[in-house]
Amino acid sequence: MDTSVIAAPAGVLPAAAPPPLTCTVVDDPARLEALRPQWLDLLARSAANEPMLAPPWLLTWWRVYGQGTGRRLRVGLFADGDRLVGLAPLVARRRWYRPGIPFRRLEPLGADMDEGDGVCSDYLNVIAERGAERCVARAFAEALAAGRFGPWDEIVLPAMDGLGPMPTLLTEALTDAGLAASCTETGVAPYIPLPATWDDYLKALPKKKRYGVVRALRDFDEWAGGAAELRRAASSAELAEGKRILTDLHGQRWSEAGQSGVFAAPRFAAFHDAVMPALLQLGALDLAWLTVRGESVAAVYSLVWNGKVYFYQCGRRPDLPDGLRPGIVMLAHAIRGAIAAGHREFDFLGGVAVYKSQLALATRPLVQLRAVRPSLREWARRSTERGIGWARAVRSSLRSAARRVRGAVRQGQGQTASPAPEAETDATPSAAR
Repeated sequence: MDTSVIAAPAGVLPAAAPPPLTCTVVDDPARLEALRPQWLDLLARSAANEPMLAPPWLLTWWRVYGQGTGRRLRVGLFADGDRLVGLAPLVARRRWYRPGIPFRRLEPLGADMDEGDGVCSDYLNVIAERGAERCVARAFAEALAAGRFGPWDEIVLPAMDGLGPMPTLLTEALTDAGLAASCTETGVAPYIPLPATWDDYLKALPKKKRYGVVRALRDFDEWAGGAAELRRAASSAELAEGKRILTDLHGQRWSEAGQSGVFAAPRFAAFHDAVMPALLQLGALDLAWLTVRGESVAAVYSLVWNGKVYFYQCGRRPDLPDGLRPGIVMLAHAIRGAIAAGHREFDFLGGVAVYKSQLALATRPLVQLRAVRPSLREWARRSTERGIGWARAVRSSLRSAARRVRGAVRQGQGQTASPAPEAETDATPSAAR
């Protein structure tokens, strides 16, 4: 095999490398408001065209969750001449690691993972024009390393779409810039690649799950006796009615479990009071509810964006006859409506739930990217985490040994050994879903 280098013909110069991108870091909310048209245009040209990366969602989040909380805007704009080709919507804040180690953190707008009343934004990312992802990732890493985003110790990008190009490209670029970067899977987002018809969707479900959906619809229709009506918010008045119904049914569902539901949190409610009208105006809101004989029994709140439907929140009456599954019925109507509208995907977003696994046909990984500057703080954090992990392992080992001793004592006394207690699990639902 000939491996010789072929020289360029005389008079023909090799293609020049593209000029470096310029980086501007914005810390003024008014400047971001003025960038809405360019921001939306870039999003439409990117592979990360997600509603939770759009200005209506993130700028509303900043007004409700960002201001007055010690966070500071650090939004990076990357341009090729006059053309915006990349946008990194970040904030800076203080993050405390055990036992009290302060870190200066950069993280995305909308990343309220430490908030008890947060909105749980998924698919947060650095936005890049298709074809320019590698250049944007490199320019972003170089700007970080050069201190263009201000002083920082770590950058954390949670809940990124693990199937997109940016997690890998950013990890490589940050590593090349001399930073310690890693990308780990933290969860999954179930979804449905929507077929052409509802019947095709049912056929794609495993037999047991298909039977569960069909039976839920049949039992509900028999109970409703033809009196069920599906309504959707298409005006401001209908939005107000639908929001009231959703909030009430969501609260009923969680009060049954001894909880109040997320809409009882003032900031959560204020966020959706502001963002839902903006989404409705853009044609990006699907708020629907199901009534039977004039009584609302289930509601679902979804975002519609870029040919996809994103299920976000729901509510249902808990006092219906045993065996009825109004939540599954409501979601079945939402999926059927998405198919009829010609959408390509129904996304359940992040989080594990039985109803999601029953209805979804696939999952995509959610990943978290973290990069850190070498520092005494990071050494102390890692040492502390290792110590905590070691202490947990020792505690678990001692508990297991104690259970074995108690079991042996009971057996020696002629008693049947008690089974080991089940491991504790966090069954608390996420703030948003």
